[in-house]
Amino acid sequence: MKKLYFVLLLLVAYLAPQAVIEANMGRNTLLFVPLDNRPVCLDYTVESMKAAGWNVETPPLEYIASNDHSGDPDKLYAWLAERSATANAIVVSSDALIYGGLVDSRTHHLPKETLTARAERLLNLKANGGDPLIYVFTTIMRSPKASSAPVEPAYHAKWGPKLFKLGALEDKLDLKEISRRERKELAALQAEIPQAIQADSAQRRSMNIATTELLLHGVESGDFDYLLIGRDDTAPYSQAHKEARKMDILVRELPKERIRFFSGADQLGMVLLSRAASRVSYEIPMVYVDFAAGKGGETIPTYEDDKIAFSAAEHIHAAGGWPTEKLERADLVLAVNTPLTGVTLEASNPVNDGTISKQTEAFVADVQSYLHKGKEVAVADVAYGNGADNALVKELFQTGVAEELAAYGGWNTAGNALGFALGQGLLAKDMEVEDRQHLLNVRYLDDWAYQANVRNKTYVELIWPNYWPNSELNTEQVQAAEAVITKDILTLAEPVLGERVKEYTFTLPWKRMFEVEVNKK
Repeated sequence: MKKLYFVLLLLVAYLAPQAVIEANMGRNTLLFVPLDNRPVCLDYTVESMKAAGWNVETPPLEYIASNDHSGDPDKLYAWLAERSATANAIVVSSDALIYGGLVDSRTHHLPKETLTARAERLLNLKANGGDPLIYVFTTIMRSPKASSAPVEPAYHAKWGPKLFKLGALEDKLDLKEISRRERKELAALQAEIPQAIQADSAQRRSMNIATTELLLHGVESGDFDYLLIGRDDTAPYSQAHKEARKMDILVRELPKERIRFFSGADQLGMVLLSRAASRVSYEIPMVYVDFAAGKGGETIPTYEDDKIAFSAAEHIHAAGGWPTEKLERADLVLAVNTPLTGVTLEASNPVNDGTISKQTEAFVADVQSYLHKGKEVAVADVAYGNGADNALVKELFQTGVAEELAAYGGWNTAGNALGFALGQGLLAKDMEVEDRQHLLNVRYLDDWAYQANVRNKTYVELIWPNYWPNSELNTEQVQAAEAVITKDILTLAEPVLGERVKEYTFTLPWKRMFEVEVNKK
């Protein structure tokens, strides 16, 4: 089946020279509705596409979810409907078009009738004319171990960890893998957690799953050219994993060339925009994957429930590429930096101290060899969660490899980092040298300097001593934090990246410590 699909795609490319000419002449308009306005979901993604020569149009910011307001599904759909006939492809977040955004998908109190109507409206997007490719990405509601308002219902502040444990045990019960002791623990949690909280969580999850199942009809009918389902923050045993298993039964009945289902959420827009670029250009990039020594592709990263080898292959297909085991055929090498033991600790863990191991040296040496063979290389740094591997970044710069990469990603979850690095890596061939360098600068300053180092330093030196919250900072707190962050990033990164670090600003757009926005002055 895979061979047949590959041959058919090549045949389409061969028989459509006029379409290729039109694409190369500037028929390259893509409409994009992101999850929300976080930098990785909106600015960084759009900037990557534009650097590769694509005209990406996005809705007015006031329609898109932000830290202080929900997105407006009605206005977002009206904006799409008005412009769809002018676009080659449309890439949209169903969470934005149905709930208002990712956070709203977890916290809403919308009636089922409203959700159904919005899902059916999305299924009719092609009826607006122009016959653009329709790519939709959606998410399975996450199962966080610990989180609270405003990104979760307020009761998560008290009950979040116990709700996670409840879901994990219910998943084990469903799988018939639960022990006698765990059955008692499950009964105790069911009695302890207020029934109103359990009911609210269960009802919202149930409605979200039912709405996602409606979207599957878009794959069957051809109303969607591609549907990408992401599992946001999950674990091998969790409520999200339980729901994903049941969803996977339905997904398997649909043609794999038009649907994929894997871990992650924030990278999905980048992945599908990369797919749109490949399809509009009638290209099928071949991707060779290499893992660091040790557990390698067998690693199941924190916050995820799949082996990273499976996730990498699924991301490649979703991004419009094709995995190859033959290096000579590869248009891009995806080098995945996995932990030696297969255990992904947090980047803030003291063991992430920058000590270069033989494993790191060997991994970078492999990357060097691919570069010397003339291959484009994207590095997905997933050895740690929520930030870069300090030893890897140190070795990349010491060997001069850091600035020769097509892309680098080392932020948040493994899927987030892998998907973003892959998407940027596939686009890099069409970028000017200075644009590629700028995108690399942003990733090193964000994923390495801030996420792996300065964020935790700011917690220790400013946030916690003053008893400030991690999120919902007030204006004065944001300004104070940004000043400290800027000073510490300059101190850390300038000796490595040089004077160019002074060309960038570092802000907290969502008034929380979780993410920084890196912008050129």
